[in-house]
Amino acid sequence: MTQNIVPDSTSVLMSRAATGDLPDIIQVGGMQDSNTMQFMKEGHFLDISGMECLGQVVDDYQEAIKFKGKNYVVPISANFSGVYYNKDKFEDKGYQVPETYDELMKLAEKMKKDGETPFLFPDKDPWTLVQCWEDNIDGSARGDRKPVYMDIANGETTFQDDELFAETLQKVVDIHEYGQGDTLALGYDQAISDFATGKACMFMQGIWALPSIKKANPDMNVGMFSFPSNSGDTKVSMGIDVNLAISAKCANAEAAKKFVEFAASKDMVQLYVDNDYSLPCMKDVTAKIPDAQEIVDLVEEGRGVLQVTALPKAVSDERQNTIQKVIMPDEGEDIDTFLTNLTETFMENKDEFLELYGE
Repeated sequence: MTQNIVPDSTSVLMSRAATGDLPDIIQVGGMQDSNTMQFMKEGHFLDISGMECLGQVVDDYQEAIKFKGKNYVVPISANFSGVYYNKDKFEDKGYQVPETYDELMKLAEKMKKDGETPFLFPDKDPWTLVQCWEDNIDGSARGDRKPVYMDIANGETTFQDDELFAETLQKVVDIHEYGQGDTLALGYDQAISDFATGKACMFMQGIWALPSIKKANPDMNVGMFSFPSNSGDTKVSMGIDVNLAISAKCANAEAAKKFVEFAASKDMVQLYVDNDYSLPCMKDVTAKIPDAQEIVDLVEEGRGVLQVTALPKAVSDERQNTIQKVIMPDEGEDIDTFLTNLTETFMENKDEFLELYGE
């Protein structure tokens, strides 16, 4: 067996799919990934319904990993977003992990008065700003986004009329008052280094950033909490991080299935999540992420919400290409304009969305 690891794997896979030359076994993202959904819609993946390992998938995820009632992927691990915090700074200054949004804002104000930088925002990379809004702030308050997306597609509401979208995007603007300043000049990699070396108290990111933080400063005492909602009934926005699929044109499907069964076995999934700092999608596998134990506890309490809905690519692109304008103090655009433009793009592409998710 040969494993191919390439830069920009998504583009490579899309190109190979277009020519009917996908690898036998493919690693793809979750159902919240528009490329994964396109692969399934176009019939590039083998129907693997009935594979033994699928019976070991966590019960709450069983229906979420199906497409049109069939299985095409085997989920291995899930990621989540949250707020990293410098435990030493919190202990030294007597700061407490906030349980509500108001407590978070009061904490940020206290940090600012103490001469600290409350947050680092790497807004030079627009995907981090999208993730800050979509997963950290909106996701922890809303949970599953599929119902509101369906309502928009069916003409029952709009992005700008949905109160939570407007509220959570306003929170993005508000918490930027407690950032490092000129957030559009800071990139993701530098932000990792800056946070790891103590230049801010908090940093909003996904669990995928933890290995890089620990590499930048192995001695850092870091924790992670879910962005608090208004009421404190905070959810954890999650997404399948690693799915395994088999090409529909695989010449030896039985051998491929055996390998996937092996990769999805209890021991292999445990080994993977231990090294990846991610959550397992298989039963009887334990999440061991002491630096994010607060979030692991919430998930184990049943407050994790798996996102299983991908926006049409045109909408996703529109959001990522324009969200920076919302935090520009002068030549930007207001929240209502940004959300209105998202609605217009969504409605232009709603048939694509309903084809994937409509009943």
